Amino acid sequence: MLDQEFSSDIAVVTGGAAGLGREISLALALSGAKVLALDVDLVGLEETKAIAAESGGEVIILQCDVADSEKVKEAFKYVEKEFGLCTIMVAAAGIALYTEYLAMGEKEMDRAIAVNLKGPLLCAQESLRHMEKAGRGNIIFISSVQAVMSLFGCVVYAATKAGLIAAARTLSLETGKMGVRVNTISPGTIDTPMLARDLASMNREEASKFLEKVKAANVLGRIGKPSEIADAVKYLSSSKASYVTGIDLRVDAGFTALKVI
Repeated sequence: MLDQEFSSDIAVVTGGAAGLGREISLALALSGAKVLALDVDLVGLEETKAIAAESGGEVIILQCDVADSEKVKEAFKYVEKEFGLCTIMVAAAGIALYTEYLAMGEKEMDRAIAVNLKGPLLCAQESLRHMEKAGRGNIIFISSVQAVMSLFGCVVYAATKAGLIAAARTLSLETGKMGVRVNTISPGTIDTPMLARDLASMNREEASKFLEKVKAANVLGRIGKPSEIADAVKYLSSSKASYVTGIDLRVDAGFTALKVI
């Protein structure tokens, strides 16, 4: 069902071809925002666009590698020319590589840092140029609980996600005078294609045991839904959060609060 909570907003969402980026794009579009979804996966973007249309919303799509500064600049120029000034920017694109650190190649490392950290920073910089003109705005980085709670094989991923929290907190100091709020959201385990890829490498018994361990690792005993992260994005982008900036909002069912014995 359409509502008009964000009818005066123009949103750019990265990683819009699947997972959290898709869900966030759809949620904002169905709440009245003009949404531009960015991703390198054009097929996935087309699916996002079709799903939005079936629900009565509209998501505009543009193929874009967020690690490429020129492509990012072109995307925000396109937004301004076609729709106006971006007032919501959500950086949801990310690469999760489960690789032992000594086995990780430099190209893998560079790509993870480029997409997970450099990309959000590039998009924040370009969106901030819009928001400064508009006199308002919200920048949200999708981080991870792995920024503060570590898993094996995630050295670079964790470093990039921790970097996003530090970047948002520090950027918020510069943007308050512009009327721009900057925050991060750290999801716990969410039912996304990323989780499905992890399960695909396991047999049925292994997958079942893994899921039970995941559920037991938080106090609510379940896996999160992408819509629950999209709801958090809507909250931080709304007037309800008008006094909230520089924070990391953990949406993790108490994963970071629980010590499993």
